Amino acid sequence: MTEQIQNLLEKGVSRIIERESLEKKLASGKPLRVKFGIDPTGTIMHLGHAVPIMKLRQFQDLGHHVIILIGDATAQVGDTSDKDAERPMLKREETRKNAESYVAKFSKILDTSKVEIYYNSEGLDRVNFCGVGELAKHFSVAEMLDRDNFSKRHKAGVRISLQEFLYPIMQGYDSVALKADVELGGNDQYFNLLAGRRLQEAFGQPKQDIMTFDLLLGPDGKKMSKTGGNCIAVDMEPNAMFVKLMEVKDELILDYFRLTTPLTLKEIEPYRARLESEENPRNIKLDLARTIVTFYHGPDAAEAGRAYFEKVLSEGVTPSEDEMEKAYVESEEIGLLALVKAIGFAATTGEAKTAITGGGTKINGEKVTDDRAPIRLSKTKGTVVQVGKKKFKLVFSK
Repeated sequence: MTEQIQNLLEKGVSRIIERESLEKKLASGKPLRVKFGIDPTGTIMHLGHAVPIMKLRQFQDLGHHVIILIGDATAQVGDTSDKDAERPMLKREETRKNAESYVAKFSKILDTSKVEIYYNSEGLDRVNFCGVGELAKHFSVAEMLDRDNFSKRHKAGVRISLQEFLYPIMQGYDSVALKADVELGGNDQYFNLLAGRRLQEAFGQPKQDIMTFDLLLGPDGKKMSKTGGNCIAVDMEPNAMFVKLMEVKDELILDYFRLTTPLTLKEIEPYRARLESEENPRNIKLDLARTIVTFYHGPDAAEAGRAYFEKVLSEGVTPSEDEMEKAYVESEEIGLLALVKAIGFAATTGEAKTAITGGGTKINGEKVTDDRAPIRLSKTKGTVVQVGKKKFKLVFSK
């Protein structure tokens, strides 16, 4: 096995079904059809979302055919694999608009000129009601209820719509329509990925191999999310990205190297050794932040990010407005409590209230302790919002 194939099979990978089959396919030299699907329910793509995209890049570097499936049909049903309730349905127009934003962000990682973009409404819209029945007969109600999230909801008496049962069938049919050789997905997608194998077999196709990935936690060790305030977006401004990466907990450093950087397993090993030698983790995080910011924004931006971090956090200097990350809010006037939450400086109302009433919040350099204070925003002149010693944003109204 070549080092390149070993990295593809092992770096950041949680599970492969079936590994021996995939190894043989990779060794054959035949270009594989590698599928990854997204339901574009929003426009933000963070480092956690980018984990499978980084793996697609490895497949692409080996000469395989990458297919990005845009779930404009499945998004209207909603995948609740990692949810404890039904997910709101989106209009198809919304998913299409969101998809354009996602594909633009993929270009930071993939050569999108060589990527096939497939909207799954193309195949699913042609399946009539009888066709749905033919697909559904390959799955039992017991199997559906055995899924962890469905099982919990069923036992708790939380409603499960029949429509939700259709989601894995739809995703499975996508693999039939695309004749996928490999499908990538998160660990929470395991059942849906297996559905593709089952339906391919029913249609007389070779079963796709599947690959799932470890979950990337936020810098604070919690699930990465925009509302949680621990999100690192792939298009985050370099200085803000550098600072956010310096907040990564020490025990997560190697996970970030494995899941978010293009470094090989061999190139990551020295960082493991440095951590085990009890070197100050801060030094290793500086290398981590430089590596990731360089990947998304280039080496000059990474060096500027490091200088910004040292100036603002180590020396306590207020950054210039040009150095601050920009944020945009819908209203021209907004209460301070809502503003602090809206720009991601607090995950909860309680956290925002504490930051304000505790005296840690400034507007244009002036401390404000009234959480109900109205803040006027301009479309042209930014308002500097500071929370604590290191969080700064230049905020505009849209």
